[in-house]
Amino acid sequence: MVAWLNVLLSRRRHVHWVLADQVLVSGCNFLIAILYARFLGPAGFGLYALVTVAQQYFVSMSASLIGNPLITAAPHLPDENERKQLVQRSFAAQLLVSAAFGSLAAAGMTICVLTDAANFSALAVLGATASSFCLPMLEWFRKLCFLQQDGPSLLRFDASAYLPIVVMTLALEHHGGFTLDAALLLWGVTSIAACLYAVRRLRLPCRLAGARTFVLQHWRVSRDFAASFQVQWLGSQGIVYLAAPVVGVAGIGAYRSVAGLLGFTNALGATLDNMLPLRFAEVYRKGGDRELRKHAVRSGLVLTGLLLLLLVPVAVFAREIVGLLLGDAFVGYSDILWVQGLYISILFASRWEIYHERARLITYRIAISAVLGAIVSLLLVLGAATAFGSVGIAWSTVAGAAASLLYLSWSISREAGKS
Repeated sequence: MVAWLNVLLSRRRHVHWVLADQVLVSGCNFLIAILYARFLGPAGFGLYALVTVAQQYFVSMSASLIGNPLITAAPHLPDENERKQLVQRSFAAQLLVSAAFGSLAAAGMTICVLTDAANFSALAVLGATASSFCLPMLEWFRKLCFLQQDGPSLLRFDASAYLPIVVMTLALEHHGGFTLDAALLLWGVTSIAACLYAVRRLRLPCRLAGARTFVLQHWRVSRDFAASFQVQWLGSQGIVYLAAPVVGVAGIGAYRSVAGLLGFTNALGATLDNMLPLRFAEVYRKGGDRELRKHAVRSGLVLTGLLLLLLVPVAVFAREIVGLLLGDAFVGYSDILWVQGLYISILFASRWEIYHERARLITYRIAISAVLGAIVSLLLVLGAATAFGSVGIAWSTVAGAAASLLYLSWSISREAGKS
């Protein structure tokens, strides 16, 4: 009884730390998006968005290959020594993957500078390279903190990464020195500092030989996660590269900045992605398919319903919100805000079906749903952007998310009917 109470109290403390961390991350992301959009303008923010969209791809691919297999496999290992070995091997693999993404960023940014494809300097190259290496590492550290229920470390890592950006952005703008190069360099400097602090605090041993073992043992799950998240990124984020010739860099900047006003939901989604798969795996291990479905339906209805209560007022007052936060230059794009809210609502509804399939280790359905959603988005984006401008990009993502949700719902319902 005492042991059970200790576990319960420990989990409650962890949840409190996680909530504090997400308030911090959501608040900082919200401020950073507003400040960058205001200070850089639609065109400058559009170039910044094209870089950060690529980095989000790096983070998602890294999480798919390394982080998600870690938190998927760990709950099924009752032995503590086996878990430690799994973490060490996962860390080694993460270092190699981050190095690969950092090299890709360095090559791509260097080509942009040499060909004058964008208004970047050597400082921007350094900043983008460093953050492309460190941001996937930080995502892995977050997943480890969720796995170990180490809320204090989670909060400290994110504070060291995000708070300095807000402070330095305001300081540079006050002295007239905030530029696109500075925006990218800030992410590089703060992400390096956060990674060094994380390695020192967690005291993780680095044995690169363990990377090969991790990849071989978890390749099937990594492959399914990588395929699903890659095409999901392509259908929801990467489509800005297809739409850019139609709406221009300023249109991309407007789309990303207005949609970014709902960025706090990304932090909430990341929290759910790190916490709920572990809970779903426990429910499935103890109660089987029937209990897992009940848990998915109950938690999904409650949390998605709460999200809708928050997003409806945002949709009603979209024009006023955009004008107040981003300025008059972005008011004409305010319809993007409520369409983005619809997209986020569909994504949240899909999450519980994804957690359901992850708990049962049936990851191929997640990959299929992501591919289907990406295909729908990609097929529609050019026509939608031509007809509706930047808001058309948002509508194409809504269609893709809806297609993914319908496929997962049909697959799970069909299997449940057979059983």
